[in-house]
Amino acid sequence: MSTPDPGTYFAELFPAQWSRTLRDQERSVEREQRLLDDMRAVHGTLVVEVGGEGGGRWNLNVRDGVMTPGDEPAEAPFLTLALEKADYERLAQEAGDSPLSFLGALAGQGGDLKLTGSRMTNLRLLRGSLRFELLGEEGFGLLAHFGPDAPPPEPTTTLKVERAAYEALKAGEVAAQDAFLSGQIELEGDMQLAMQLALAVLSPE
Repeated sequence: MSTPDPGTYFAELFPAQWSRTLRDQERSVEREQRLLDDMRAVHGTLVVEVGGEGGGRWNLNVRDGVMTPGDEPAEAPFLTLALEKADYERLAQEAGDSPLSFLGALAGQGGDLKLTGSRMTNLRLLRGSLRFELLGEEGFGLLAHFGPDAPPPEPTTTLKVERAAYEALKAGEVAAQDAFLSGQIELEGDMQLAMQLALAVLSPE
């Protein structure tokens, strides 16, 4: 490859590359602004129930994307998360301040699941209970119930994932659908609910 002459390099190539870099940054900011606007469009209530000594029930109301705890739900919950105290302790150690990071890892997103207005629209359509189980040492279970009614005694669907597969999902080394097809994620019960949830969660941000 021949080196361009200085006139072409400094009068054409360098200015063009400079402008491309600026435009790439502008597009990046535009994408982030659209995501921020969509996150601010979230309204709804989710409920968390922790069973056992030291547990309780928490109403988490979201308006304009901001979550605040309340004595009462601001509206009928679209999602109830239910787990026992021992499972809570392991989830908190695993996920830090946000259980959505655990769900985001299961979805192969490698971080917090960003709840946007478009995803909320899809999640509100779901009905049923899905239990997630991280198997092995320090594993735990978490029930996600979709809809305004109370969670039933038994889940509609159960997803089980081994620690090694979970870590690969969390690191983004394997896609959720590939982990499922290869048997790294075990599904019991209603496959349709799992597929509907996957489509809702994996919808574009």
